[in-house]
Amino acid sequence: MRNVQKELVALIQHCIETKTPCVVHAPTGLGKTAATLAPALSLAKEKNLTIFFLTSRHTQHLIGMETLKAIKQKFNVNLGSVSMVGKKHLCSQGGVATMHSEDFTSFCKSLREDGKCSYYSNARTEKGDATVKAAFVAKRLTMESPIASEQVLMEGTNEELCPYELSVMMAQNSKVIIADYNYIFNKKIRESFLGKLDRKLENCIVIIDEGHNLPSRLREQMTQRLSSVTIKRAIAEAKLADFPAVQDILVQIQDILTGLSKGLYRDQEKNVTKDQFISQVIAIKPLEEMTNLFTISADAIREDKKTSAIGSVASFLSSWNDGDIGFSRILSVSDFRNERIVTLSHRCLDSSMIAKEVIERAHCTILMSGTLTPTSMFAEVLGFPKNTIQKEFPSPFPIENKCCLIVPNVTTKFSERSPEQYQKISNTCAAIVNTVPGCTAIFFPSYAIRDAVAASLTNSCTKTVFMEESKATKEDREAMLRRFSGYKQIGAVLLGVAAGSFGEGVDLPGILKCVIVVGIPLDRPDLETKELIAYYDRLYHKGWDYGYTLPAITKTLQNVGRCIRSETDRGVLVFMDERYGNPMYSKCFPKDWNPKIAFAPLPIIQQFFSK
Repeated sequence: MRNVQKELVALIQHCIETKTPCVVHAPTGLGKTAATLAPALSLAKEKNLTIFFLTSRHTQHLIGMETLKAIKQKFNVNLGSVSMVGKKHLCSQGGVATMHSEDFTSFCKSLREDGKCSYYSNARTEKGDATVKAAFVAKRLTMESPIASEQVLMEGTNEELCPYELSVMMAQNSKVIIADYNYIFNKKIRESFLGKLDRKLENCIVIIDEGHNLPSRLREQMTQRLSSVTIKRAIAEAKLADFPAVQDILVQIQDILTGLSKGLYRDQEKNVTKDQFISQVIAIKPLEEMTNLFTISADAIREDKKTSAIGSVASFLSSWNDGDIGFSRILSVSDFRNERIVTLSHRCLDSSMIAKEVIERAHCTILMSGTLTPTSMFAEVLGFPKNTIQKEFPSPFPIENKCCLIVPNVTTKFSERSPEQYQKISNTCAAIVNTVPGCTAIFFPSYAIRDAVAASLTNSCTKTVFMEESKATKEDREAMLRRFSGYKQIGAVLLGVAAGSFGEGVDLPGILKCVIVVGIPLDRPDLETKELIAYYDRLYHKGWDYGYTLPAITKTLQNVGRCIRSETDRGVLVFMDERYGNPMYSKCFPKDWNPKIAFAPLPIIQQFFSK
C-alpha cells in the first residue's frame, strides 16, 4: 500500500473504533473502497457489526463486489455479502419494470396476500420462515458471494424462488450489504429491512460511496409532486373503473390547480402556501376521508392494472399537509407537446432532516467521494456532528501527469450568450481537440448550449464527433462508448452534458487525453434554487455557496475526473469560462490542482504532450 492509502486505512479504523463519523475526500486512484472495507471488515467481525456499503447507482455495486472478491481471495475469508437492489428489480413477475415504485409495492403485497405469487410461496412458509429449498439456495449463494444481483435474479427465477427473499436470506448471513442509499436513508425501508435481519442501526457501519450525490438524492426523496397530467390520468382511471364519487372529487381538484395557475404562462412559477391549496381541497371533503377513499380505489385498480394515478394523488395530498420548515411549496407551468402542464410541488430543502438520524444512530458513518471539496459543506448540509473528522487526501497520481488550464476567453453567462459567443467556443474547442493526440470529451452546461456549438464544431474538428443522446438507453450508451474507445489511437471527440450520463461514473482508462468543461453547470435560478440559497443563508450564512456555486463545481470536478483514471494516464483538463478565474469558483478546486490561466492554451498543450 502507498503511504496515503495506509493513512486512510488508519483513519477508518480509528473512526470505527471510536464511533466517530468522518467525511473523506479521496480522489480516484487512492483505492478508497479497499482502504475503507478492509479495516471495516476486520472490526465488523471483531465487534459483531454489519457493514452497509451504500451507492447512488446500481452500476457502482460492482466496485464494492470486486473489492470484496479481492479480499476474499487474498485472505481466504468469506464473511458473506449481498448486493441489494430495489425490490422491483428483483422481481420475477412479468411487466413490473415500468411500474412506479408505489404501484409495485401495492401490486407485490396483493399478490403475496392472495397467494398468487408462486415465487414467494416457494420461498416463505405461511409463518414467514424460509422454506427448506430457499434456505439451501440462499446458503449456497452466500458461500459463492460476492455475486451480482442479476445472478440472484436468474437463480431465483430458475429455481422458482423469489429473488428478493433469497437476497434477504443472504443478508441475514452476511457481514457486508451493498445497497442503494434508500435501504438506510428511507426510514420506512430501513426499519422493514433491518427488522427482517433482526439487526439495529446502532450496530451498523454505514459507508456512503460517491457521497457528493447524497444531499440532492435525499432532498428529491422527500419531494412530492402533483401535476395536471397525473390528475387527468386519475380522472380517466376513475371513469373507467366506474368510481363516480372519486371522479367528481378529482375534477374539482383539477379546477383548483387551474385556478391557482391563473395568470402564469409557460416556464413561469410562483410560491404558494399550504392553505392556498388545502383549504380548497378540504372544502370538497375532509382530507382523511378523501385520502382513504382514493387509497381504497387505487388498491382496487391495481388488482387489474398494477398501477394507479389515483394512488399518486392520495400520496401527494398526505405529504402536502406536512410542515413547512425545510420545505418549499411551488406551483409551476410548463409545456409538453403543446399541452399546458401545471405542477404543484412540496420540495425538500434540507437533506439533514433524513441524514442526521442515521449519522447519530449508526455505529459509525463514513461519507466518501473523489469530489467532496470542501468537506465542511457536505458535513453541514447533511447534519454531521461537530466531532466529525474531515479529511481531504491529495491525488496519488504524479502531479506532472495532469495539466489544468483555465481558458478565460469565453463564457456561457446567460447575459453574454449569442451566436458570436457560441462560435468563439466552437473555435477554441476545435483548436484544442485538433491539438490533443488522442480522444477528448467536452461537457456543456445543457443540451441547448451543446447543440448551439456542435454544428460549427463538427465542421471545424478534424476528428470524428460523437454526440450524447438525452434519451439513449443503457445499451445505446454502452455501445457508443465502445465505438468511441475504438478511436484511442487516432482520436475522436465526445460531446456530452455536465449532468448527463457520461459526466459521472464513466471509466475510460487510457482512452481520454483531454476533458473540456465548457461553462459552469449552474442550476437554473428557479424558485427552488432561490429558496435553497435563502435557506442555507439562514442556517449557515453560506447560501450562495451551498445552494448554487459548490454543487455546480462538484459536477465540473466529476466531469474532468473522467480523464485521469490511473497512475499512467496523462491528460489535459480545461475549464473553459472566464468565471473559473474568479476566487469564488477557483477556491473550490482541490488544493493540489493549481490550475493555470491560459489565454493561449495550444502551446501549453503541445508542450505537455511533447514530454
